Amino acid sequence: MDKIKSKKIRNTLYFLMPIIVPLLFVNFSVDSDTYWIIKTGEYICNNGIPTKDFLTMHSNMDLVVQQWLSDIIFYKLYSALGVIGLSLIVIVMYIAFSLLLYKFCTMMTNRRLVTTLVTLIANAYMIALCMVPRPQIFTYCIILIELIMLESYVRSGNFKYLIVLPFLSVLTVNLHASMWTMLFIMMLPYFANALPIKIKGKSISCAKILPLIITAVAMGVCGLITPYGYKGLTFIFTASVGNKVNDFIIELQPLKLSMSFNGFGTFCIVLAVAAVYVFHKKGKTNLRFALLTLGTGAMAMMYMKLIPYFIIAAYPTMLYYLDNADFKKLTLSKKNEKSESKKSSKIFLCVLVGLLIAIYGYAIVDNTAKFVDYVQTNGANEETEELDTAVEAIENDSKKSGTDIVLFNGFNSGGYLEFKGYKTYIDARADSFVVEANHDFDYMTEYYNILRGKSYYKDFLNKYKFTYLIIEKGVEVPLYISVNHDSDYEKISDGTDYAVFKHVNN
Repeated sequence: MDKIKSKKIRNTLYFLMPIIVPLLFVNFSVDSDTYWIIKTGEYICNNGIPTKDFLTMHSNMDLVVQQWLSDIIFYKLYSALGVIGLSLIVIVMYIAFSLLLYKFCTMMTNRRLVTTLVTLIANAYMIALCMVPRPQIFTYCIILIELIMLESYVRSGNFKYLIVLPFLSVLTVNLHASMWTMLFIMMLPYFANALPIKIKGKSISCAKILPLIITAVAMGVCGLITPYGYKGLTFIFTASVGNKVNDFIIELQPLKLSMSFNGFGTFCIVLAVAAVYVFHKKGKTNLRFALLTLGTGAMAMMYMKLIPYFIIAAYPTMLYYLDNADFKKLTLSKKNEKSESKKSSKIFLCVLVGLLIAIYGYAIVDNTAKFVDYVQTNGANEETEELDTAVEAIENDSKKSGTDIVLFNGFNSGGYLEFKGYKTYIDARADSFVVEANHDFDYMTEYYNILRGKSYYKDFLNKYKFTYLIIEKGVEVPLYISVNHDSDYEKISDGTDYAVFKHVNN
C-alpha cells in the first residue's frame, strides 16, 4: 500500500510541477498591442463590426478586424476587472495550454519524469515570453487540440476525432484569423504520412487519407463563418506583403542570437531540440514527427513569432524520439563506486533543493511586489507614463491656446494614444496600413520614408496639417532632428524617449 501511495504522490507531483512552478514567472504587464485591442473591443460592443477604420484619422481605410472575438473578450474582462482581468485570462489560458501540452507529451512516451522536465522547460518559456493578453494565447491551445485530435485519429483510425477540427477552424478565424492557415500547416505532416505509397517496398501510410482530405475541406468552408465572410480570409494574404510589414515588427524578423534574456533563451530553446537529435542517434521517429519538427523549426528560424508553434510541435515529438533512451545507464556509476556515488548524490540533491527553495522564494516575493505595483498603477510602465505626460502637455496647451488637436504619432505609441481616446496617424496594426489591405493609401510606406529620412518632412507635415507632434526621439530620428531645428515648431514637452512639438506658424 505504501508503494502504491508513494507512486500516486510522485505521479501527482510530476503532473502538477510543470504547471505550477512556471506560474512564478508570469509576466504582469500590459502588452502595447493590448491597448488598441481593448479599444477595438469597446467599439464593437457599442457599434457592431466595423468595415472602415475608426481608430485613426484615416477614416477611408477599409478594415478587417481579424481578431474581433478576442477583442471583445479582452475588453469585457478589462471593463469588469481592470488589469486583473487581463492577467486572469492569461493565467487561465496558460493552465489550459499546460494541460494540453502535458496530454500531447504523454501520447509520445509514458516516462513521467522526462515528460515533466520537457513540459516544465516549455511552459516556463511560454509563460515568461509568450503568454500575454493578445489573441495568440487562444491559438496556442487550439493548435494543441488539433495535434492531439490528429494523433488520436492516426492511432485509433476513428474518424470521430477529426470532427472537432472544423469547429477549431471557426474558432481560429474569429479569434485570430491571421493564424488560421497554421491549422492547415500543422496538418501537412499527417497528410504526408498518410499517403498510400511505398518507399523501399515499405508503406509509409499511417492512416486513411480520405478522412483527412474531407476534414481539411470542411475546415476551409468553416473558415468562411466570420462577420467578414471571405474577406476575413483574403485579408491574411493581401496584408502579407513582405518587408512592408516585417521591417516594423520584431516578431516577424528572423531568429538571431543575442545576449538578451529573450534572444539567448529563445536560441537555447531551439538549440536544445537540435542537440537531442545530434547526440542521441539511436532514437526512432516517423515521417509526421520528423516533418513537424523540421517544418516548425524552419518557420521559427524565419519568424520569431512562430517559435511557440515549434515548441508545441517539436518538444512533444522529441519525447517520442527519446523513448528508447536508457537514462539510468547514463546516470548510474560503476558498482565499486556505488556507495560514494550515493553519498555525493545526496549532497548534490540537498544543495539543489536548497537552491530551488531560494530561487522560488525570491520569485514569489518579487512577483508579489510586481503584481501589487501592476494593479496599483493599472498596468502603467515608463513608456505609458511618459506618453501620459506628453498628452497632458498637449491638452493644457490646447485649452490655453484654443488649438485643435491634429496629432502626429509614431508606430509604437499609436495603440496607447488610441486607448486614451485620440485619433492617431498610425499604430502597431502594421498590416492595416498597407494599400493592399486598406484600399486607400500606403501609409506604412509613407511613414517608413519619414522614419528613414527618405521624404521631405515639411511636405509630409503640411499634407496632414498636424498641430501637435509626439516624436519618438530614438526611432524617428530624422524627423526629430528636422523639427527640432524648425522655427515653425515649438517644443512644449521633452522626455527621455518622447518629445512633443506644437505647430506655431498657422
